[in-house]
Formats: sequence, C-alpha cells, structure tokens
Amino acid sequence: MNAVSVRLDAAARAEIRRLAAEAYPHEGCGVLIGVFDGKVIEVREATSGRNLWTERLRDRYDLDPADIQAADRSARARGLDVVGFWHSHPDHPARPSQFDSDRSWPGYAYLIVSSTSGGTADLNAFAQGAEGGDLRPVALDAPG
Repeated sequence: MNAVSVRLDAAARAEIRRLAAEAYPHEGCGVLIGVFDGKVIEVREATSGRNLWTERLRDRYDLDPADIQAADRSARARGLDVVGFWHSHPDHPARPSQFDSDRSWPGYAYLIVSSTSGGTADLNAFAQGAEGGDLRPVALDAPG
C-alpha cells in the first residue's frame, strides 16, 4: 500500500509532541498504531521507544526492535496494526534526512516533529513513493 495521506488522531498528535519535548535535546522516537484505510493511514496512538543509537542521540535514532514488537503485539490484540513510526529532529526542520530515507520501509507512515528547548514546532508526514526510495511528503490531516 502506498499512502497518499495520514490522518492523525488529536490524542496521538499530542502524545508525539509531549514525547518529543520530553526527549529534547535528544531525538525521541516511537511507533504509530492505527489502521490502513485504503490510501489513508489512520494513526490512533503513538508510543515511545528506546533510541539505541547512543553515540549520536542528538541527530540519529535506531528504534529498539523490542519496542516495535511490543507495540505490534499490543496493536494486534486490539485489532489494530503498526502503521508507521515517528521521531523528532532537535533544533532541525521536520523533514527527513537521507539517513531517515535510507532506513525507511515501504508502506508505512513516517512522522517527524521539530523540537526545541521551548517545545515542539512543525509536525510533518512522509512515506516512500510507489517505487520505493526516498521519503516524500504526504498530506497530514491532524485535527484539533
């Protein structure tokens, strides 16, 4: 499935912003839980994950696979799916780096939020195109 938009629940959006602000000045990261609805990825929940990239916590993340597995088990038990991943960019724009694109998987949403010492700023959605490759912007519907 190639997403053309992401619908982000207000509570999930608030949780991403809270977790990103809490992780500052390091990159925060986590799993997005929801449903695939045609070309729309509906995000209902956001979890926190452990960043295993300890040497460069400020500008890299490597989400602990155990956190992905735990989120997947929890989601499936409730009839939901892992639909993507989020991470923060401390003191940088909310757009994917080449590193982010290189480590992305097709079919999932990637949300990036800019964080600063004062809180969070832009929150943007990305996904791979139909042919894979680099992350590209997709529409983000985030009410509230």
